[in-house]
Amino acid sequence: MKTLRATMALFLLGLFPMVAAAQSKDRDKPTPVTSGKVSGVSRKDDRRELYYSFTAGPGEVVVTLDVEGLSGRSDSQSLVRLTFYDQAFHEVGKFDRQSGLNGENKRHIERYTFAKQTPLVMRLTFQAGASKYKVGLGGDVPVEQPADPPVASSEVLRLPKTGVLTIKMRDGSVRTVNLAEIQDAKVETESPRK
Repeated sequence: MKTLRATMALFLLGLFPMVAAAQSKDRDKPTPVTSGKVSGVSRKDDRRELYYSFTAGPGEVVVTLDVEGLSGRSDSQSLVRLTFYDQAFHEVGKFDRQSGLNGENKRHIERYTFAKQTPLVMRLTFQAGASKYKVGLGGDVPVEQPADPPVASSEVLRLPKTGVLTIKMRDGSVRTVNLAEIQDAKVETESPRK
């Protein structure tokens, strides 16, 4: 059972990297961007500051920000702001986007040019109503999937309460788990002992 739980947790990390990876609130330890996309949901009057890191350039970097209001009111807009910093934490770019008045999706695209590879930190901040946001990083942004995603010791995964998880094992066998039966799922940094 421990082997199944550990295998399931590792499999889930591959499928759901943003669920398993915590969003960093520490500018000195930003979450590395590994897919060229960052997405999430902000709450009404959300005061979080989320930090991500990536390398830009050399060349043009295209940043796309989509914001969709979730407040459900025609008089409530939501705002997502992106600020980019270099390694010395000097601001190198900043822009924001509001959702439409009736919650429709609004897009803003910015382009930045870098003469050489430049490590950057991206800060996301929120104002006003709740929103769903998606940041796309394109152009000259080399993003790589880590071979083994970093895992905190005994990291608890948040899973849906319903559905069936299907796991294909390395030996080719398939196992299924009814998600309604799972109390909690953890990622252990050490292999279970047999």
